[in-house]
Amino acid sequence: MTAPAYVLVRSDDLQLTPELGEYVRSVDASLTAYGAEILVQNLPARVLEGSWGGFVTLLRFADPASAERWYDSPEYRAVRHLRQQSSTPTAIIVEGVAPGHISADLADIFGLR
Repeated sequence: MTAPAYVLVRSDDLQLTPELGEYVRSVDASLTAYGAEILVQNLPARVLEGSWGGFVTLLRFADPASAERWYDSPEYRAVRHLRQQSSTPTAIIVEGVAPGHISADLADIFGLR
């Protein structure tokens, strides 16, 4: 079984522009076409450590290849710039962990045993 992948977008200095309105009305079609599930869309986040001022979106895809196909797709490229014009964005794709993973597994991965 392939681990899911997650796309995390942090949008700092989010501006409520007409472009952002067009983006939020248009992006769902691309998300649906590539099998994404919206897990989090939140402003503001409750800050536990450090500083944080961004709007957070967390998406789940079936696997990393699906997430990359969506991000590079013509459908998403057609609207991505609207989000980018309305904030200072950071976006990452990360692969999920296998079922049963625990934090102590990192000791083996990092060679810390």
